[in-house]
Amino acid sequence: MNAHDGASEHDGTKAHDGTKTHDGTKTHGSTNAHGGAGGEVGLVDIPALLARLGVPGLVDVHTHFMPKNVLDKVWAYFDAVGPLTGLEWPITYREEEGRRLALLRGFGAVAFTAMLYPHKPGMGAWLNSWAADFAARTPDCLHTATFFPEPGADAYVREALDAGARVFKVHLQVGGFDPNDERIDGVWGSLAESGTPSSSTAAPGPPRGTSPAPAPWSGCSPATPGCG
Repeated sequence: MNAHDGASEHDGTKAHDGTKTHDGTKTHGSTNAHGGAGGEVGLVDIPALLARLGVPGLVDVHTHFMPKNVLDKVWAYFDAVGPLTGLEWPITYREEEGRRLALLRGFGAVAFTAMLYPHKPGMGAWLNSWAADFAARTPDCLHTATFFPEPGADAYVREALDAGARVFKVHLQVGGFDPNDERIDGVWGSLAESGTPSSSTAAPGPPRGTSPAPAPWSGCSPATPGCG
């Protein structure tokens, strides 16, 4: 269901402390930075580092918060070393939501995202509804939204933007679709016109699969408004 977390960012985003947080799979804080793919990276005291640098806090652009039933399935997928992981990827912070929020804030994060994404049709609007509620009760979380190439995607993306979504997440590897799918031309247009960033995970790792590599991002569909 999910292939994310690891010793490097493969979707173009990067946690500001040089490591990565994902669904509890990877730490970015004051305990050992566990890479999942190769064991212990080292001990990092993030609050002390921030104080030494005179940095008031971190904005972690790649953290994941999801409905509990979805997150449980993600963790189970990693536990089973699913085919999209290709290697053992242990969950470092298998904690309830409130504890994970406390850890993030304790590491110095003053703002963060709730990167969530559907793996099949019919999930996008529901996940966006959950994410809007999460952002409303978590003021330091940037309102995050997502989409899938399906009928109605244009409408629920515009609805999310109107509700205040500030960043979108799309997982091409998990969703198994091409970013140039004509069903989401209007989605990309809405994001371009509103100036809303999107974090997109698009292979080629950890495993090399069938999802598109970075090449499709070299251009965009002529049908996408504001993109070209």
